[in-house]
Amino acid sequence: MNEIYTAIFNAIDAATATPVLGHVPQDYDTFPYIKVNSLENQENDTDTETGFNSTMQVEVFSRYRGQKECADLQQVIYNALHRVTQPDTASYGLSTVQQEFSTILTESDGLTRTGVQRFTVIFEPLP
Repeated sequence: MNEIYTAIFNAIDAATATPVLGHVPQDYDTFPYIKVNSLENQENDTDTETGFNSTMQVEVFSRYRGQKECADLQQVIYNALHRVTQPDTASYGLSTVQQEFSTILTESDGLTRTGVQRFTVIFEPLP
């Protein structure tokens, strides 16, 4: 399933010049940046087919005074993933990726903005 994560990570990375990270080092202080979290998988099998219904959270971090930078980056991510035909990987066929949730929050420091998006990813193993 790492192939699915990599495909989505690469789609976001190709759509923006903003750093896209899977892990944010503790002392990382370059803003803005995008963090792509791992897939949370649920079986989505039928009697004859094996598949997965997964969710993936993508977060945007910004120190811009306001929500515009987060909102703009969230739109770029949305345009790169939501109902966009993604190529199959070597082991999995991607049926769809679609956004199910989006919000922007202000962190407790009063400065950092966090944009959160959750995507549903439906895929199945290839024969």
